[in-house]
Amino acid sequence: MEREHRGWSIVIRSYESRDRKWRPTVTVSIETEQYDLLTRRLSTPVDWAFDTEQESDEQGYQLAVTWINEGC
Repeated sequence: MEREHRGWSIVIRSYESRDRKWRPTVTVSIETEQYDLLTRRLSTPVDWAFDTEQESDEQGYQLAVTWINEGC
């Protein structure tokens, strides 16, 4: 899943783990004033495990939005 929020690009890739639960990986990036690409991979709580890929993606997106809104 790829989305944007306040100029940031958000990429969420969920994967199914051995316990058959879905977990998100979240990467955010933005182009700076110097035209450099600033990229951060956000840590998700270790207990995050979801029944569906869609739910995992959505929770990953909400994590990124919160991180961006709180001032990175």
